Amino acid sequence: MISIIVPLYNERENVLHYPEDFFPVVEDLSRKTGETFSYIFVDDGSKDDTVAQIKAVAQGRSDITLLEHGINRGMGNAIKTGLGACTSELVVTMDSDLTFRPEDIEKLIEKYRETGADCVSGSPYMGEGLMEEVTPFRLFLSASVNFMYRCLLGKKITSVSPIFRLYKREELAKLTISSSNFEINAEIISKLLIAGKNVVEIPVPLLRRKYGYSKINVKKEIKNNLVMLYKIFKTKYLHREWT
Repeated sequence: MISIIVPLYNERENVLHYPEDFFPVVEDLSRKTGETFSYIFVDDGSKDDTVAQIKAVAQGRSDITLLEHGINRGMGNAIKTGLGACTSELVVTMDSDLTFRPEDIEKLIEKYRETGADCVSGSPYMGEGLMEEVTPFRLFLSASVNFMYRCLLGKKITSVSPIFRLYKREELAKLTISSSNFEINAEIISKLLIAGKNVVEIPVPLLRRKYGYSKINVKKEIKNNLVMLYKIFKTKYLHREWT
């Protein structure tokens, strides 16, 4: 069993397209890989009718779990809520806007079967043309942040911040995860790398979202990532607690 955790915040337009763009793709992957999938959707205090739409598409399906925060608590808390509900051996985390394609879950699974890695991470930095739809400003910010993480971690890893990954659930359960927002992905992979866990990357494209709008607060996330970089430095080089 593989659980797919999807945090949601005001994503009604994307949810409306899941019966065509998401669920059939995963069902096809199930037939091709022999894996069984379940979905854990965590609504993070949506102000639109995202919850109602998820409930509508979940009718008649036993593979969907919907968890609700009631108020907006951030992507990091949504992922942690999803992890708390997981019982599967493997976990995939992905964006609700499908900017990382659901069909690329197959690549995560193939790499996991090949390597047995504790984390298989999708990276749009591992080949030409994988970020053609990304705006230059977003690309600059992302490349800059990932460069700083790579330098501090001292590992040959191209992408630290994206959400699109497959994890062994038992390894995530060993971590104390403190992040509340988008920087949770950097925290998780940094802690795995510092602990000497096996993290491998695969090339995947990052697309422009078709529906809705991005929820990233650029100034807030720059600040959060700078704090995260300091924590990595403190833990890895000063041998102090991650607090």
